[in-house]
Amino acid sequence: MGDFQDILILISFLIEVSVLFYLEMKSWKTLYTPLNFLMLPYVIVLFISIAISGNFGFVEFYYPSILLWSVGLLIFAIPSFVLAFLLQRAKLPQESVVSEVEMPQWIVLLSFSVVLLFLWRFRSLYGGAYVIGSRDFGDALCGDGFWGHLRHLALAILILAIYFLDKHRRWLWFIIIPLLGVAFLYQVLGWIIVPCLGGIALRLYTGKTKLNLALLLYIVLGGSLVFLVSYVVSLVVVAENDLDNDVFVFIFKHFVHYLTSGTLGLSVDMERGFPDAGNFEVIWSPIVNIINLIVGEEDIISPVNPLYYNTGLNLTNVRTFFGTLYIYTNFIEYVVYILLSSSLMYLLKLATIRWNNVYVYAAYFFECGLLAMGWFEFYYFHLVVFELPSILFAFWLFDSVLRGKREKI
Repeated sequence: MGDFQDILILISFLIEVSVLFYLEMKSWKTLYTPLNFLMLPYVIVLFISIAISGNFGFVEFYYPSILLWSVGLLIFAIPSFVLAFLLQRAKLPQESVVSEVEMPQWIVLLSFSVVLLFLWRFRSLYGGAYVIGSRDFGDALCGDGFWGHLRHLALAILILAIYFLDKHRRWLWFIIIPLLGVAFLYQVLGWIIVPCLGGIALRLYTGKTKLNLALLLYIVLGGSLVFLVSYVVSLVVVAENDLDNDVFVFIFKHFVHYLTSGTLGLSVDMERGFPDAGNFEVIWSPIVNIINLIVGEEDIISPVNPLYYNTGLNLTNVRTFFGTLYIYTNFIEYVVYILLSSSLMYLLKLATIRWNNVYVYAAYFFECGLLAMGWFEFYYFHLVVFELPSILFAFWLFDSVLRGKREKI
């Protein structure tokens, strides 16, 4: 009976995803919507999780954990369909094109300035107490304070540089590669993947890059290469192991562990009755921490889940987008937060249609990149979620002022 129920949960979820995908495409006439960014990557990782369930040392997958995503996606879809219906009734456009075709010179100068600052920072830390490639080195390089905020600025520039890159602007690699290097040395894979996803999605949306099987293969290979190099640095450079077959086998297993750590982490957590359930303020930790700082409170809320599970090859403390949201909310908070976050995402999409400039689009696709990592974790309790779009909107404002002055001249 348990197997039948598991199959029923999976099939019903796939039917739900198929229907939502059809309605989303029909409503917005594009693949690049928040619901699709959140939903489709999870489906892929879900199949991988089920395929390895109970094999190669991994734990058995607990199928009822899919139900959180079934309910969450249905709630997330409501603002999408309501706004799309209202747009269609008002006969307003649902798509637009990005107006900017050239990377502003002041952003180019700012980009090289950021690169030079990080080169100076790297040089000042080189040969010090921390080993290059270690997490301690990454934290010292750009973990917090001025350098942490500068890293957020670098991520915003990285999205723009990836978008503007073409055969006439190959020199942008001199910006992209160093900024990727900073993200890599920070040693948090998510902050390498998300801005790259944002930049690539912006290229796909505007037609600068065509979506095909070859591109998907390049993206998979690129992501795998980042993971491989990251672990080679950790195991060979930092831990001083020999680069042999055992290291490559270890890296491959942990690559699979990384892909499934969110889905299997949620699976184990739900099966054990969510012993890590916590306070709703964790979800709002960036805002709460800022308020505490302003009023002089010293308490800082950490969004990092302190409870680790062994899902087979290693430990995990991530629970996917809807899983993490669920453990820090009650039912009403869960529903309201999903409706609110979805509404804000689709309002941001409407903003891209209304103003159709590259800065709004970059902010939109950055947020969509965070949703695309929903199979791994809930990323919206990090300050960068608010800071990076604010940086891009500041770029927009400053660029508008400069253009206004040039027009007057």
